[in-house]
Amino acid sequence: MVEKLARLYEDTIRENIEFLTKLEKQLYGKISYNQIVKQSLEESTKNLTQKWISEKKYLRTKYARDAIPNYPQKTLKLSVILDANINLMDDILDEDLSKKEKGLYLVELLRVMALRDSYKINGEAEKRISNYFNKIIFVAISEQIFLEQMKQTSGEKFYEIASDYFKGRGLDMDIFLELPLHERGYQTKEIEEVLKAGRIFRTINLMKKDLIDLEHDLKTGIETPITLLQRKKQPIHDFIDYVFSNSMSTAKTKSSQKTETIVHNLLHLSLQDQKDIKSLTKK
Repeated sequence: MVEKLARLYEDTIRENIEFLTKLEKQLYGKISYNQIVKQSLEESTKNLTQKWISEKKYLRTKYARDAIPNYPQKTLKLSVILDANINLMDDILDEDLSKKEKGLYLVELLRVMALRDSYKINGEAEKRISNYFNKIIFVAISEQIFLEQMKQTSGEKFYEIASDYFKGRGLDMDIFLELPLHERGYQTKEIEEVLKAGRIFRTINLMKKDLIDLEHDLKTGIETPITLLQRKKQPIHDFIDYVFSNSMSTAKTKSSQKTETIVHNLLHLSLQDQKDIKSLTKK
């Protein structure tokens, strides 16, 4: 599935090339740089898609598609583009990039923004996308606040703050569930039911990702609750159990008939990630 979504994303280069070819013809009366532009965009695009395929970056669209039966094909491309948008911003913010890497990321981010703005979407979906990026602003600011608080605490107080930290980060799953559900005609209350389950899944999923990335994050100075615990030389197992139990305790015991299958699928994905986490902590 990830490979299929990566190919779908790589194919969007054609849309950028079509516009840029016309632009070059208008500017210079001829087309001389088309192949160079194409090669540059292919390089910047594959720089990201290879990370999806190798699971260095996660595709939220993939999880949404796994959870939602009859996922609408119409939504898929825009969802992958939004996924790319968030992945690129994350790496530009967090990673120690070389000058060449920065260039690749910036080209790709601009390409994604151009694609995103070219899509015709109805008012409700547009509003949800706008609200989503406001959520991302909140996540970016609150992350730093929580991390600073965690540095000053330990034990259960640390766990409580870290649980809130992951709960906030879990918001980044929202739009990848909202868009397909809106397209399928789900009501706001029904979408909210699914979002709650989606955030639970994403909390566990992010904790798993932070465990996988622990060595890399320690080496590059990226701060997460997991790296802070490691530096404090405090046990990770109890923390993981706390966050998992705290997250799963918010799951509704009964969902509406229309959302029941999706909520079940998201919680099942959460349990799968929890099993992976247990395997990782045994190593």
